[in-house]
Amino acid sequence: MARTSAAFPWKNGRPPHLPCGPGDIAENVLTPGDPDRVALLADMLEDVQDFGRKREFAVITGSYEGKRLTICSTGIGGPSTEIALVELAMLGARRVIRIGGMSALVAEYTVGSFIAVDRAIGDTGTAMTYRAAGGEAKALPQITRGLVAAAAELGLTCRPGMVASTDSYYFGQDRRYRPLDGGADISANFIDRFQAQGAVGVEMESEITLTVGGAIGLETGCLLGVHGNRATDDWLDDYEATQRNLLRIAGRAFSSTKMGT
Repeated sequence: MARTSAAFPWKNGRPPHLPCGPGDIAENVLTPGDPDRVALLADMLEDVQDFGRKREFAVITGSYEGKRLTICSTGIGGPSTEIALVELAMLGARRVIRIGGMSALVAEYTVGSFIAVDRAIGDTGTAMTYRAAGGEAKALPQITRGLVAAAAELGLTCRPGMVASTDSYYFGQDRRYRPLDGGADISANFIDRFQAQGAVGVEMESEITLTVGGAIGLETGCLLGVHGNRATDDWLDDYEATQRNLLRIAGRAFSSTKMGT
């Protein structure tokens, strides 16, 4: 029996975190954050194999519009997203599109619309680590173009844009981090600074997806649904339709010859 290595703790071709192994992962992968969204989207695929869930990682593989497709949740934030991307790549993934939610920073990006991320800014620790390995927070241009074109075919509003990623949901996005009766919060004006740099939205995984993916050889992009708008204070209470449309857009883009698939 081969000795398990601390530097590479895989066993029989199976990774230490994702609940799957050799042959289970398609070349095209969608990565929502929430594992419950994997189950939500499963009925939109054909011939689904459900590999189960381990920690925050739920994985299924099926087909969409004739293309084999894997959906793998990443959990929230940088460290778990890095784990998912690295293990997916080593299991055969070639193209990964993050699908998730964001808060818009400008009024015209209404809740329920979509952003195809062309690049990301931020100061997430995981992205900073992978910049040292050559990663850049830029989407593959043909993926971004393919997402915008696919949305147009489906009659959905999707624009390219830059987003900001942060490791913090509360303080780092200027949200309250005390109870309402606990006194005034200290605002660091992160949102104002992100907007001044040209970001149209804020979220927690795009910078990581693009930077880690670029460093390890994945073709990456991000498609985000606007769940909230910080300029208007609108919030999308029921975003099931938005999540399903993320799969419709990204699945159509993967099927398009414009993405080289």
